[in-house]
Amino acid sequence: MKRILTHVPALVLLVMVAVSGLEPTATAGKPATDTPVTTTIDGLGVDTLPTLRIQSDQLGAYKNSSSQSSIIQGIGDWELDMLNFNSSPQRKALIDLRDPVAGSGPNGGAPTAPFTYQVVRARFISKCSQNGINFMNMQPNNIYPCPLALAFDDASGVRYRLAENPINFSETNWLQVTCLTTGANAKCNQWKIEPGVIQINGEQKNVAKLLKVATKPRETDQDLGDFYLSFTIHVTNP
Repeated sequence: MKRILTHVPALVLLVMVAVSGLEPTATAGKPATDTPVTTTIDGLGVDTLPTLRIQSDQLGAYKNSSSQSSIIQGIGDWELDMLNFNSSPQRKALIDLRDPVAGSGPNGGAPTAPFTYQVVRARFISKCSQNGINFMNMQPNNIYPCPLALAFDDASGVRYRLAENPINFSETNWLQVTCLTTGANAKCNQWKIEPGVIQINGEQKNVAKLLKVATKPRETDQDLGDFYLSFTIHVTNP
């Protein structure tokens, strides 16, 4: 049976860290280093069935390089960053916003999307460390709940962010990360990242908050409403 870890109070997290070593470790005086990984995002385009609202650009796996970052950070979080690099080739991801949550927009209206679907430069980060979880220390066949932040620019260069973090936005959902295998060092080296356990019309989805990122000091991000996201992401080391 799979064991599901849920968000728990800080005091309990401290006990979990002491017992299970969920937090990253490093030699005294030397910070933990990033680990390059290979990221693969499932899907064969916008007509993929079952529907996948986040897909790759159909150009193969994303590997860590001078033009993108695909890593497990030293703190234990997974990051795929195509947004903050200007080197070629520039990889992208497909973002599909055709599945809005009715009535979740401003003043209870319809959500506002900058496009229906588009292949865009993007940055993914699953901040499992916020829940006291380290990707490298996950155990096989256990399911770990983690937040996801997905930032992207539209064709005109406007920055948006999709957030899945029920601590910040109560209606959104954790994604779930499953460790599939470990290596000789007992560290996890293969992961699957999916939405949580919401089943709608036979599809597994998460609710995500869409925000237009503020560009001026003292401004706040603009809430554009909620959207259902479905995806399957595989990460392997190497």
